Amino acid sequence: MKPTNVSDGRPIVGDVLVVIDESSPNNQAGGVAYVVTAAALLSVPDVVAGLTDMFPASRKRPFHWAKEGPEARNAILDVIVSTGVVAVAHCAHVSRRGQLPVRLEMLADLSGWAAIEGATHVMIEASDDATIGRDQKALLDRHRDSGGVPFTYDWRSKCERALWVADAIAGSVGEFVVGKNAYWYEKLVGAGALDLKFR
Repeated sequence: MKPTNVSDGRPIVGDVLVVIDESSPNNQAGGVAYVVTAAALLSVPDVVAGLTDMFPASRKRPFHWAKEGPEARNAILDVIVSTGVVAVAHCAHVSRRGQLPVRLEMLADLSGWAAIEGATHVMIEASDDATIGRDQKALLDRHRDSGGVPFTYDWRSKCERALWVADAIAGSVGEFVVGKNAYWYEKLVGAGALDLKFR
C-alpha cells in the first residue's frame, strides 16, 4: 500500500539536495543482516540532466540496482562521477532484530551530515507510513537541540529520478559488504565519490 504522505512531483527546495536510500543485504553464510544507508549530495540541475541523458524520459520503469544489468549500472555510476556527486554510506552488520534501531541511528547521523554540508532539501525513499513516522521522529530528535531541522525534508517514491542515485550507491555498497561484488563500490571510491563508514 502506498504511503499517504509521499511528496512525488513537488518542487525541490534550493539547489543542494541530499537523497537517502538503503539496502539490507543478507549474508546467508554468516547469518548476519547488513544495513547500508547511503546519502548523496547533488547539484540538482546537473544530476537531473545527466540522468535524462543516460535514461531517456521514455523509460518509465524506475531504476532498481538489484534489477539492473551492467550497462545501466555503469551508466548511473558515470552520472554520479561526472556530475561531482559526493556520497557517504553508513554500514553495520547486525541481527535481524537490530536492523531497525541501527537504521534510525544512521538516518539521524546522515541528516547531521546533510546539515553540515548545507543541504537545502533532503529526500528519503518512502516506505510505509509507520516507517515514515519513525524516520520523522529520528530527524526531529536529532535536530531538536539545534533549533529544529535546518532543511526541507520529505519522502518520495522511486518515480523521483534523483533517488536513483542513492539507490545505486546503497546497492553497490551492499554488494561489496557481503562479498558479492566489489567492482561497483571500487569504481565509486576510486573516483573519490564515496566515503564508507562502518559502525
